[in-house]
Amino acid sequence: MSIKHKIASLTTLWLIGILFIFNIIVYVSFLRITTDNEAELLEDRAQTLIEKTGGDQLIKGASTDLLQDYLPDYGLIRIVNPEGQVVQRLQADEQITQVETTTVKVMKRKLYKLGGQPILMVRLPILAGNLQIGTLEMAEKLDTLQENIRILISILSLSALGAIALSLIGGVLLSGFILRPISGMVSTMETIEQSLVFRKIPIDPGAKDELKAMASTFNRMMDRIEDSFIRQKQFVSDASHELKTPLTVIEGYASMLLRWGLKDEHNAREAVESIHAEAVRMKQMTQQLLDLASTENERKLAMEKIEMVSFCEEIAAPLRKLYHRMIPVQSAAQELYLMANPIQIKQLLLILLDNALKYSKRKIEILLAEINDPASEHSGVEIRVKDQGIGIAEKDLERVFERFYRADPSRHRETGEPVSDFP
Repeated sequence: MSIKHKIASLTTLWLIGILFIFNIIVYVSFLRITTDNEAELLEDRAQTLIEKTGGDQLIKGASTDLLQDYLPDYGLIRIVNPEGQVVQRLQADEQITQVETTTVKVMKRKLYKLGGQPILMVRLPILAGNLQIGTLEMAEKLDTLQENIRILISILSLSALGAIALSLIGGVLLSGFILRPISGMVSTMETIEQSLVFRKIPIDPGAKDELKAMASTFNRMMDRIEDSFIRQKQFVSDASHELKTPLTVIEGYASMLLRWGLKDEHNAREAVESIHAEAVRMKQMTQQLLDLASTENERKLAMEKIEMVSFCEEIAAPLRKLYHRMIPVQSAAQELYLMANPIQIKQLLLILLDNALKYSKRKIEILLAEINDPASEHSGVEIRVKDQGIGIAEKDLERVFERFYRADPSRHRETGEPVSDFP
């Protein structure tokens, strides 16, 4: 079942429940109010009869004409002595005489059902001074009440059916109006799924509801997915390009070995060494790719307190010996501490130093400074690797953090020198 039909069905069921409870309350209230009004009228008539005739005359046998004047339509007047015997009775309907005879000490009213007909009975004690000498029973068949109840039930039923029909129609129209933006969203999503072209959901600038918030969230998500998709394609393209060069070198030297064999020991050694170097390079590049994927998937890193001055000295020391270069570590303080992951900080420094060694033949410096900004409540350690290389063009600065990006693609990644064709 669609959401549209669910909304219409649930609203209709809710309305049916409300109408059912409301109709029961109306029916019970109408029956009680009408019965109370009829009972009060009947009590007044019975009390007037007692006052008019006096208690003694009713017990001894009052005039039939007088009783006839107070007899209700389709009613009953019955005089009962203290022993429960009927002294006098006058009725306009024989069926009503089937109501039981009872003596009472205080005024009471009761509603009976005979043959599906409601009969209201009022009983009043007949007093002579302080002595009770009998009971006056006055009853009336409530034909008018029965007819009014039938009319009320018909009106309530027709009103309920009309309200339910209007609720169904209104629920369908209202749900269609509410779900129209969602239908547009579904259509846009299906278009994206089929064409693989990223699209955005049009948003009404004047809307201020949850649907606008959902559409805005979807559009932001599409922006992020599209950006991630573009970056992924660029990453695959760059990685393929980077792996293509060592594979070409390996293929070239392997072909040379196949042609010339191992007869020329010098060329053979050169070919094997080149193949080994390129294989090592490919292994390192593959490991870098795995590290990048691991970094994206595992955001929680083990943090340690690092003393950065001695840490940078440990990293720079082997590079000084290997490249015979001056790589001093300069810091305003003897000790600077930083909470970070030591493996990734080391990897970052090695990458920066490696680039500096490739692109600069002169002095390279590692500069450390403490960051303590009370205004922004930021603190840490600033790390700079300063060289005297060719630098980066301003147009390339915003792309330096892209994977495998080189400002000058014509330069070799390992040496920074212009790339030459394979001999």
